[in-house]
Amino acid sequence: MLSRYPGGVRTFLSAVLTLVAMAAIVLAVPSLWVKERLVDSEGFASSMRPVAEQQKVRDYMTEQITRGVIDRAGGAGSFTGGVTSAFVTPLARAYTDSDQFEEDFVQVVADQHDYLFDEPGADAADDQGLQLDIAPMVNRVLNKLGISAQTDGIMVELSGSNLEAGRYHKTGRDITRLALASTAAAIIGALGGLLIARRRGVVLLFLGLATVAAAVVSYAVSVVGADRAKDELTGGAGSDREVSEAIVDTVLKNLHEVAFIVGGAGLGVALLGAAIAVAMRRRG
Repeated sequence: MLSRYPGGVRTFLSAVLTLVAMAAIVLAVPSLWVKERLVDSEGFASSMRPVAEQQKVRDYMTEQITRGVIDRAGGAGSFTGGVTSAFVTPLARAYTDSDQFEEDFVQVVADQHDYLFDEPGADAADDQGLQLDIAPMVNRVLNKLGISAQTDGIMVELSGSNLEAGRYHKTGRDITRLALASTAAAIIGALGGLLIARRRGVVLLFLGLATVAAAVVSYAVSVVGADRAKDELTGGAGSDREVSEAIVDTVLKNLHEVAFIVGGAGLGVALLGAAIAVAMRRRG
């Protein structure tokens, strides 16, 4: 069927579809990453495990859990033998060094992801900003002390951040739509361009170059986005700011890795296309 069309028409149609695919690829790679790693709650939660493994995060959480346990146990002298930080800290440290802490930390941070990305409810006006509820962690250490009473609502504020509920709900929804639309356009444009093209090697070359460009854009997003995200999530100094920054740095580190992988794949496609184009020219 394609042979019925004049060569000029095929070249024009292939060029248009290839250009559409190139633009879509540049948009699709970073937007898909944002969709899968930030907007999607499960994807975000999977990115939090490396954060829980960082020593500065464990040190900070050990300190906060120790304070919570002492407060809930009634303070030094009110519990048999006295509950002091010297007594509680080793137990809290043993907990934060455990696999259970990683699971709990992921869940606690995932709850805050939902706070930011889910549509705010009717009681959103009563929200107090971005906070971590470490009650489940405190309860685990209390149980080690033989205190069966369960407590709730032990909030740790992230550096005075005052992000309201649903802050990124609309943004996340728009990025999800962009990611899906650009991915569909990239696939359709690339396949259409290759199918119609008279010189498929040239099409592959440009698709590869677009993929490399997408990798560069993704890396730039991770660099520029880091400072902005830290400014959004933190509002003060101290260990709590360090924890917030650790979350941002760990998530964006994944984008760095993705950018290098995508860039390498794009370079390979571009070289393959160039090789095919040269071979076809020699044959012609």
